[in-house]
Amino acid sequence: MACRRRCCLCYFLKGNQEERRGQIAHLNKRSDDDRLENLVWLCLEHHDSFDGNTSQSKGYTLGEVRHWRDKLIETLSEAVLPAGQPMARIAREVVAEAETDPAHRWRFPLWLIANRPEFFAYSAPGADGICTIERIDLPDGRIVIACVEMPGNPGKSITNAAEYIFRQVCERFELSTTRVVWLENYEFFDRDEWRQVTFGVDGSAEPEWTTMTPDMWRGLLLSPKRRVTASSAGELRSKVRKHFPWPPVEMALGLDS
Repeated sequence: MACRRRCCLCYFLKGNQEERRGQIAHLNKRSDDDRLENLVWLCLEHHDSFDGNTSQSKGYTLGEVRHWRDKLIETLSEAVLPAGQPMARIAREVVAEAETDPAHRWRFPLWLIANRPEFFAYSAPGADGICTIERIDLPDGRIVIACVEMPGNPGKSITNAAEYIFRQVCERFELSTTRVVWLENYEFFDRDEWRQVTFGVDGSAEPEWTTMTPDMWRGLLLSPKRRVTASSAGELRSKVRKHFPWPPVEMALGLDS
């Protein structure tokens, strides 16, 4: 695990940087919410303090514990890696996570949870916006990015900002532009229509849009769903069906982007 069994509160508030006996705590105190971003390793003492309710003194807040957890992960990661190799660290963490918990094979701080779209804020000239993106690793090595415009986007549409979103996603997550298949969809009108957007070999050409056909979907081993849905906890579900084992086996072995 990324914290290496160091308690973040001991590490920064007490100066104790040694491995501690402890437990995994849930930041929102919901034991059924096992998302990686909701978990933190705490020593037994701090776990009791964080989970306990006391009227005599103010305990540690969710925001406070999250802050020290993120700082600990950053500190430990940078301490052992040469500068400029963030993906190497992430790959090691993903492999370690997969060995102990297969349900978390593709979770890491800068990307998303497998089989689920997440919101992505993008910059575009004149009006920044927000969309959802989902990454799907195909068995042949291609990477599908499903980009969906949701109701309430305050900025440029995903069509008018396509080249900016494409470039920012590829740069942020260190994706090879030659491997990315970019799909575009609008949830609030023409929700059944998907288009594939191409940006040239190096991603710098003017975008071109092609309406997805049944044959194109079959070539990706995917098919579209009718609409975006959400779980009872409000988390968005994928709008794309995968017609192959998911997640792919290679995702448990590393992140070859």
